[in-house]
Amino acid sequence: MNNIVLVFLGGGLGSVARYLLGIAFQRHFISTIPWHTLMANILASAILGFLSALLLLKPGQFEQQRLLLGVGFCGGLSTFSTFTLETFELFREGNYFLAAAYIFLSLIACLLAFWAAWLVQN
Repeated sequence: MNNIVLVFLGGGLGSVARYLLGIAFQRHFISTIPWHTLMANILASAILGFLSALLLLKPGQFEQQRLLLGVGFCGGLSTFSTFTLETFELFREGNYFLAAAYIFLSLIACLLAFWAAWLVQN
């Protein structure tokens, strides 16, 4: 149960951070590019990259931090950070074709699923 609470708290904080980031960018930048989403993705990916490197250096020592910050906060801030980690792992393991296919499939499948659901509502 403690693990669930850590993920819950981290996810809530990450979601609030994403929301506040969106408000801040809307107040200070007028653009058609969703800069706040890009920044949330970059920030979450950086945090998850740092945490993953730390976990590789000292396995088993930072499980609570992984759950609170990695799964919870980064997941709440941006699921793109998880996508980035998974893709990085595929590249790191030498699965270049699989990594490229995963990138392509993720983008195309998600866009098609969004479009299909959009069409159902219209």
